[in-house]
This record gives sequence, C-alpha cells and structure tokens, in this order.
Amino acid sequence: MPAKKGNPGLDAGKAIKGLKIAIGLSLLFSAIVVLATFDEEAFLKAISSLSPLIILEILILLAINYITAGMEVKIMVKATGNSLSLKEGIKSFLVSSFASNVTPIASGGGPFQIYFLHKRGISLGQATTVVLAKFVLRSFYFSFSSLFFLLFFNDLISPGALPDKVFYICIILGFLIAVGIIAFCISPDLINYIIKSLFRFKKVRNLVRKNYGLKRLLVRGRKELREFHHSMELLAQHKKSLLLAACCTFLYWSSLFLIVPVILRGLGYEPNFFQSYIMLTIFNLIIPYMPTPGASGMAELGFASIFVSFIPKGIIGLVTFLWRFASFYLILIIGGFFTFRELGWERRKEKDNE
Repeated sequence: MPAKKGNPGLDAGKAIKGLKIAIGLSLLFSAIVVLATFDEEAFLKAISSLSPLIILEILILLAINYITAGMEVKIMVKATGNSLSLKEGIKSFLVSSFASNVTPIASGGGPFQIYFLHKRGISLGQATTVVLAKFVLRSFYFSFSSLFFLLFFNDLISPGALPDKVFYICIILGFLIAVGIIAFCISPDLINYIIKSLFRFKKVRNLVRKNYGLKRLLVRGRKELREFHHSMELLAQHKKSLLLAACCTFLYWSSLFLIVPVILRGLGYEPNFFQSYIMLTIFNLIIPYMPTPGASGMAELGFASIFVSFIPKGIIGLVTFLWRFASFYLILIIGGFFTFRELGWERRKEKDNE
C-alpha cells in the first residue's frame, strides 16, 4: 500500500518490536542449526583458514551491492522526471531493507521507501511507481532465472535435507506468485477480467453490495491500479532507464549471491560458485513470503536444509551464521541507524529526557 503523506508505515515502536523478534528468532535458529550440525574438527579447520583478505572481499561485494541498489533507485527516479543523489538512493535502499527485515512478509519495506522518497520532494504517485517498478524487476529476475536454471541446470539443484515434494511445491508457489505479480502489474485488463468473473457469482455481488467498507476498498483499489498502470506506461517509454535499472537488479543480486562461495573459499572449502548462485536464486524466489520479520528462523533453517546438499554438514551452521551476518545483521545495523534518524529518533529521545 502506498504511504500517505506524513505516514511512513512504520514507527519507532513497531521497528523496535520487529527488530527484537527478527534478531531473537534468527539467533535462536542459528544456534539450533550450529548445535545440530557442529563438528569440532571441521569447525577448527574452517576457522583457522579464515583470512583478512576474505573479509575484505565480502566488504567489497557488499559495497557493490549497496551502490547498485542505490543506482537502481536513482535511475528509476530520474525516469519519472525527478532527481536523487546516489547517496540518497543508497540510504533509501538501506532504510527500506531495514523496514522489510523487521516486518512480516517484508511488508514495511515498500511503504517506508515511498515515504522516504516523498520526503525528498518526489510525489506519492511517482514514488509508488518507482518502488513497484523495482518490485516488478525483481519478480522478472527471479521468475525467469529460476525457470531457466530449472530447465537447463536441474542437475545442480537439490532439495538437500528437505523432502522433494515440499521443495518443488515451494518453488512452484514462489514462481506462480512472482508471475502473478508481473501479470497484475503490466496488464490492467487481467485485473478487470478477474473482477468481472468474480461478480458473476451472486454471493460475491451480495457480499460487496452489503459491505460498504469492502465496496469502498474495491473502488479505491481499482483507481490506484489504474493510476499505477498509467505511471508504468509513462515509465516504459524510458527504455534505456529500464534497461539500466534491470542491469542494476542483476548486479545487486549477483554481488549478494557471491558472498556464500567467498565464505566457503575463505573457510578452505570448494566455493561452487555456479551452484551457489543457482541455489540462492531458487532460495530467494521462495523466502520473501515467509511470515516472520526478515524471514528470521525460516531463512536459517531453509538455508541449512537446502545448502547441506553441497556444503559439508560440519560447517553448515557456521556458513549459515556468516551468510546471515553479511546479508541480514549488517542491514539491521546500518539500515537501522538511518531509519531511526529518519523517524526522528534523536528528537524523540530529547523530548523524553526533558
């Protein structure tokens, strides 16, 4: 849902509550994975192999990750006729990522990024278009790359410790959700067709007729969708900008996906770069729809269960924790700093101390 003027869709209280839940669940399930798979000999060997160079490589990948995320926002904002510095683009990524990680099903990220961009002088409609267009690009990337890997590199895909049926059902559901999002966003006729089809049922017509709130929500939803599709049509005219944004999307996820093989190499094991990339693509097709803040708990268990197919069991807990630290905890730390500043945390503290 778009963020209303003056309403970020997140306040300090909700952020702190979500932060506690996210960190608590993540640490709990990380500990469970580590204890369940711990092998002292493998652990000591892995730790002794770590070098400062590996840490530097991970930091470089994260820098590329943050910069390309900021560039994507900057490019999309420019396509709407506005301007945003790279620094502000990176900050918008960090605060939205933090908001996503402390809210269920990543529901707070989009509204907070809209709020952030609106505070920088971008209209709500244009900010909403930027955020939703980014979401569509993400859906395109994961749906088509996952399908490509499943068709041509299926031998490198393994459910690990998960039952085959559960693994492939999750993939199918993730793929259908991604394709559904794309279809709804680029085809207004599809939405109208579905609504008309539903209204053929008498029970549906009666339900809407008797429920004023539902009728109002339906009218408002159709209006917002029309406005969004109009904005997307205007944005589609900037093909060069969309292509550059798509390249940023690819670089963003690729830099993030390279962290796991770099960790493996740093621990003295085969990095399996291509297989890691494929499995992380499949994994991230599914994980955003987990109900816990930041997919905490589900991410740790899911990662360990799937990646144990090619990561030695004795170090899977350590790799899981290092991966989550780089991709999750650092966002909570850095993004949290900017988010609380955005919410006026310092001013709020001063008022409390008066």
